[in-house]
Amino acid sequence: MKTTGDERLYEQQRKLEQLRARVNAAKIAYLNRAPFETMSEVSYDNLKTIAQEYIRANYDYQKKRYGSIQVRVSVAKLLRH
Repeated sequence: MKTTGDERLYEQQRKLEQLRARVNAAKIAYLNRAPFETMSEVSYDNLKTIAQEYIRANYDYQKKRYGSIQVRVSVAKLLRH
């Protein structure tokens, strides 16, 4: 069974929400020097990589939904909020 464009967008949006929650959890672990997933402690480079993964997914979602990237996100802005 083929999935429609709307279903794919919905799945991408769900993945984006999961990645956003992962970024937030990684930020908390970084600030508290707590373990996160398989890491004993989150370094800034690990946090940056997780944020970049979210940004890539966000850009893919925007391209599919709007045809182009409407809102640019930087790692610094993402980690600040």
